[in-house]
Amino acid sequence: MDLNKCKQCRRKVQGDDEGIQCDKCGLWYHAVCENIGEALYKDLQKDNDELWFCRRCKPTVKKNLLENKKLKEDNVRMKEELQEVKEELQEGNDTISDKTETKLAKELNIIKKQVEGTQKRIENLGKKWEERENEMDEYITKKVFEIIKEKEERDRRKNNLVMHNIEEPNNMNEKELYDHDLAVCMDIFGNEIGARIEEGEIVDIARLGKKEEEGENQNRRPRCLLIKMKEPEKKLSIIKNAKKIKTTRKNEYKRVFIQPDLTSSERENEKELREKLREKREQGEEGWYIRRGQLERRNYMN
Repeated sequence: MDLNKCKQCRRKVQGDDEGIQCDKCGLWYHAVCENIGEALYKDLQKDNDELWFCRRCKPTVKKNLLENKKLKEDNVRMKEELQEVKEELQEGNDTISDKTETKLAKELNIIKKQVEGTQKRIENLGKKWEERENEMDEYITKKVFEIIKEKEERDRRKNNLVMHNIEEPNNMNEKELYDHDLAVCMDIFGNEIGARIEEGEIVDIARLGKKEEEGENQNRRPRCLLIKMKEPEKKLSIIKNAKKIKTTRKNEYKRVFIQPDLTSSERENEKELREKLREKREQGEEGWYIRRGQLERRNYMN
């Protein structure tokens, strides 16, 4: 699976290419394949708060925005209509107050009370519409904030990898453990999966979580290893070759697996996809697999 392949031309988005990632689906494209001019491309690179959506996602985003806009317009129109009704009722009330000495006025007073009750119901209805409008504004603001926060989190993790089940010796200090983990990474990347990574291309390595003290649960799995790469292309090269670790002959690597450093929402999505994939396989459906955060099915030729 090649994660940095342009969805339009199917060629890799290299480090020196003008590439851009969709803020909705997360796929990469060449700027020229999406008809993005040089000026717009530079603006998008400078402004981290500027969102960009690919051709496939734009209709969905546009539809959501139009629906939100229409809902607001409907709320405004409803409030205007309610205001007109209240004004008409007020005019009727003024007329009624001038005829209090006639039988008709008495009857109208009865109607007036009914009208006042109707007015109160209308006012309550107006308040409910106003509350609903406020809730929609808050919901939209919250969603936009979540999108921006998720984008920032993905940018922060875009060069990171996580390795699981790497042996963690208990008798090493922090420096010795770092050197041990770096040597293991270089061995796996170079000798086991053939990713051709230089030592200087690894920016940092760290174990995730609290280290257990000696004498505590010794059956616990080793802490995961977070690897920060210098360039995203090197990270993608490792991910592309990660499955080769399954063919290792070294016992200490047989349970090792490598994956991108995912955000919490990406991890939740992966969990849901794995559950759906398991259900399909239990139902006898073949050819399904997880690719780029989606469940897809292979097309078999007859």
